Order: sequence, then structure tokens, then C-alpha cells
Amino acid sequence: MPEPHSAPRTWWRAEGRTATWWTLAVLLGLTAFGVLARWLDATWLVPLVQAFFPVFGVAALVLCLAVAALRYRWLALCALVIAIPPALLGMTTVRSDTVPAGPHDEVVLTLNLKYGAADPAQVVAAVREHHVDTLVLQECTPHELAALRRLGLDAVLPHQAGEAAAGIRGTLVRSTHPLTVLAEHPADPFPSSPDVRVRTQQGDYRLRAVHTPAPLPDIVSDWRAALRSLARWRAELPPGQRLVMAGDFNASAAMPGFRELADGLTDSSRAAGSGWSRTWPRDTWLPPFIQLDHVLTRGFGVVADGTVEVSGTDHRGYWARLRPEPVTS
Repeated sequence: MPEPHSAPRTWWRAEGRTATWWTLAVLLGLTAFGVLARWLDATWLVPLVQAFFPVFGVAALVLCLAVAALRYRWLALCALVIAIPPALLGMTTVRSDTVPAGPHDEVVLTLNLKYGAADPAQVVAAVREHHVDTLVLQECTPHELAALRRLGLDAVLPHQAGEAAAGIRGTLVRSTHPLTVLAEHPADPFPSSPDVRVRTQQGDYRLRAVHTPAPLPDIVSDWRAALRSLARWRAELPPGQRLVMAGDFNASAAMPGFRELADGLTDSSRAAGSGWSRTWPRDTWLPPFIQLDHVLTRGFGVVADGTVEVSGTDHRGYWARLRPEPVTS
């Protein structure tokens, strides 16, 4: 004779399993949108969703394992389809394409100073530690620049292009090499983007210091326009010219606008096989989950790359060691 409560228990289990199925289905739907948004070139809130692509990728893999363990067969098939793109893209980020170090390598470091609040002593220490040849600074205020110079920046990087300015507008380059400003590309009220010729003993290269607007809903159209402008500028350069674009792009490889800009260039992070590189945000309750700071090149091989922790700013510094390649006509 069956137990009196067996039927209610069976019903409860069935109801619980159904609720679990629907919960996972909803989570999979949201994750699918987050994954597929990577290929949607749109503004409004879409770039903010794209910023979380690595998180959606991890969530897709976790949900795939969860639904498989619970034996929801059709849901498991859907989860597998959703998880495949981020898994394949993740594998490409750990495949390195580096070159051996050479005697004339160029080390480029980019750092957003967060309204000039970054610790200047740590910035100069990072320059010395990594033997930086060219430093690209965003949000560098006159007060911050004065502090950097007092702490010895002039001794290691004596040449300057661009200007310090209040708030977000100060974008400048410091280098061991002589610098010539070719154009400032002013973008009031947003940061300027100095276009600089860097003169080295191994030949000149073109450097564009980058700091685009952030893809916030009220200015996201300015952000997209800035990426398009940089892409047009890059496309108009002579194809054989060495080129470095470095700075805070406020964009990641999950955004079509950045991929359009980077087309034909070498992303140093990907060439180094650094995997899930993360430069923002730091020093908050939220751990870094996105790479906004990049070094894109042409005419250079990538030797190595890495990040730098500097207190007072919400960005990690990002550096790349580059080996000049022979100039082609």
C-alpha cells in the first residue's frame, strides 16, 4: 500500500523540476542575448551589454554544465550552442603569436590617471621597472604632470607631445625619443587625440594617443563616431608606415566598432596570448572584467605584454614590448 504522502511528494518534485527548467531557460535566454550582442553594431545600451561579453561567456559555459547535469536534454543542446562561440573565441585569446626580444625593442605603456588622481610615484616606478620608451597618459592634469616631473619623469622620458589639462581632457605622450606633433585632433569637450611622429634610431613610427568618450547612453553616439574617425584616420595612412595606437579606447574586442578600428592591425594583447586581459575597473567592489586599454600596432612584432597596478586610478596600466619590423614600401 503506497504511503499517504507519496503523491504530494511526487507532485512537489515535478513542480520543482519545472520551475528549475524555466529558471534555467530564462537565464539561458539572457545569456544568449549577451553573447549574440557581440555582433550587433548598435548604440544606446548595447555597448554596455557587450562590455560584459566575457562574463556572459563564462555564464554560458556554467549553464551548459548545469543543464547537462540535470539532464534537461533539449535545454542542454541550446546551452551548448550558446556556449560554443565564447569558448572558441576564448581559445583564440590564449594562442600567442609573439616574436623573440631584440636589442631595439620599443616598450609602450598606456595609463588613464583618473582626473590626475593616480599615484605619481607609482607611475614613475612602473616606467623605470618596465623600461618604458614611450608613455601615453590620459586624464593627465597640470598638477599630476608637475608631480610626475618632480619625481623624475623628465630624467627617463624627457620628450613630450600633447598637453596636460583639467578633468578628462589631458592626453599626452612622454618618450625617450624626440616627438613631433603632426595634429592634435581636438574634440572638445572630449579629450584630444595627439597624432605624433616618434623618431627612433631604427626609423620613425606614427603614434596616435587615444582616449575616446565612454559609451554611456547620453554620449554613446559620440563614442561610436570617435571609433569611426580613428578607423578612417588609420585607413588613410600609407600602408607601409609603422603605426602604434595606444590609450583608453573605452571599447573592447567584443564591440564591432573596436574590431573595425583594429582591422589590419595587431592587437598586442591577442598576439601575446594573454587570454582574458582586464584593465577596468580596478580598486572597486567589482573586479576588473574588461580590457579598455589597448596597444594596436602595424610594422611591429609583439614580444610580451602585461598590466600595471597604480593606486588612485580605476584603470590598470597596460604595456606592450614591440620589436620593429623592416619597413615595407
